[in-house]
Amino acid sequence: MFEINKELKRNNLPDHIREGLAPLPVQQIKFVIGVLTFFLLDILILIPLLFPTYKIVLYITIPLMVMINLWAFSLLFRKRENIQMESLLFLGYLGIVGSFSYFVLGMKYNYMVGIKSPIYYISMFLIYLLINFLFFRNEHKKYSSLEVKGKKKTPAWQFGLAFIAPSAGYIFAHYLIGLGSFLELSIMSVIYWGISITYIFIFARSFHKYFFIKKNIHLVRFANKELNQKLNAKKVGN
Repeated sequence: MFEINKELKRNNLPDHIREGLAPLPVQQIKFVIGVLTFFLLDILILIPLLFPTYKIVLYITIPLMVMINLWAFSLLFRKRENIQMESLLFLGYLGIVGSFSYFVLGMKYNYMVGIKSPIYYISMFLIYLLINFLFFRNEHKKYSSLEVKGKKKTPAWQFGLAFIAPSAGYIFAHYLIGLGSFLELSIMSVIYWGISITYIFIFARSFHKYFFIKKNIHLVRFANKELNQKLNAKKVGN
């Protein structure tokens, strides 16, 4: 993880580095946790996971979802100013649980289509791991240098589309009329893969930011000043 020279001041850092050192704004923390956990994960995935029932799918997804939900509830009942750092760690793990759960769900629908080959599922899992690696590597490269980079602003509509597309696609697929079972299941599998990739992005962005901030804690500004002093003292002690 890139460590910034301690002699540099925050105001002298390029924009992309300051963005990488910025924790979640306190006013957004609980909303982001609630939407990504209880809506995009729980509500959209639970029924497809349960029906039709495949025990192995439930055994490897439900325990993970229960644990991440308990963690989410504990964060929602705490002061926002005290969980700015922990919320990044939570979102990193949520990204892992969400991406894996939707990946497994997509594979479940592939199985329902009639794909039985173990080689196919092993290959897909390796692709899933590769995508995780590529996303995290991209985050690492983005914040690995103080060199000023040309700004490439993503249009606001693309952020909106990325947020609503998974759920909109999910709803659309359930109301398709006149499609055969094979085609419908195939479409659902692709949609679940898409949502899985959304969570992979959350995993890569949140984990990298968490460790990048820990490495350069002296340049970070938290809403709770005591948290800043505590984390700084912890780093010095190590």
